[in-house]
Amino acid sequence: FTLRPLRPVRPKELLAWGEADARVQGEVQGRILRKLAVSFSRQKRQISINGAPPLRIDDYFDGTQVVAFTPEEIQLVRGAPELRRRFLDRAVFNTDIRFLHETRQFLRVLSHRNALLKQTSPDMTLLDVLDSQFVGLASRIVWRRLMLLERLRAHLRGAFNRIFPELQVEIDCSYQSSIQGLPKEIAQLDPAELEAMIVSLLEAQLRRVRPREQERRKSLVGPQLDDLSFTFGKHPFKYAASQGQTRALVLALKIAEIQEIEARTGQAPLLLLDDVAGELDPRHSAYFFQFLEETEGQILLTTTDLDYIRLPDIHQYPRFRLEKGEIH
Repeated sequence: FTLRPLRPVRPKELLAWGEADARVQGEVQGRILRKLAVSFSRQKRQISINGAPPLRIDDYFDGTQVVAFTPEEIQLVRGAPELRRRFLDRAVFNTDIRFLHETRQFLRVLSHRNALLKQTSPDMTLLDVLDSQFVGLASRIVWRRLMLLERLRAHLRGAFNRIFPELQVEIDCSYQSSIQGLPKEIAQLDPAELEAMIVSLLEAQLRRVRPREQERRKSLVGPQLDDLSFTFGKHPFKYAASQGQTRALVLALKIAEIQEIEARTGQAPLLLLDDVAGELDPRHSAYFFQFLEETEGQILLTTTDLDYIRLPDIHQYPRFRLEKGEIH
């Protein structure tokens, strides 16, 4: 939700050879019909709503839920923690637009806090002020992640069992926080009680780690360091599961996200599937394609070979061709 490309490329690498700029626009039907556009050159990027720049970047995303699936996301389970934090944050954002503003505020405070800790003799009064802001924003982010993950877990188990019906093993996911003392199970906790608990634990831990943070000159606790872990039976998923089972888990995570968005917002998200069909196991991806056929949301799917798309009557759907940087 930062207007960065879904794949790990710089915006200028998306420009066609010899071209100075590029533009993509489309009409999005949510509560109202809006024309959204993004254009970029090698130097800058611009967005517009109905031909005019938005007053806030939040307005550009408001009412537009998007779930994307790219080949790189096969690394979601076994890759770096940043990938799992990004997945969870996108899922939270898709169900609550306020999360974008809160996250941007947190990143600014984190940047200021780290800059202050890098100083040889940091201003302790200023650090106290930043710590107060840090606790409020960090606690809210962790709380939103925990609440969303608890709802995703129920969808996830059902989706994985549909993809791998022959397995008699339970899968689960849990939040690995740098905040010490958080309960492993939160289903029975009152949401307000949980948020107050996170605030209290984080405040206490910041006081304890301050000498070590000054020594290492960086923040050592907070949502920017957290992770998700997955279990296969009682074992870590990334060690116990096969490559096919790992891919099935990624599919199940996306299905769980879609189902949660539908449950929370009352409408299906836009699905962007970027050349992923060739990455999927033909047998166990059947349920995924069945799910796509049944979903009410719009799907934009890219491929270099239609034979990879295991949807019945694939030729009845509108098709577009990308040629020399233009869509036909």
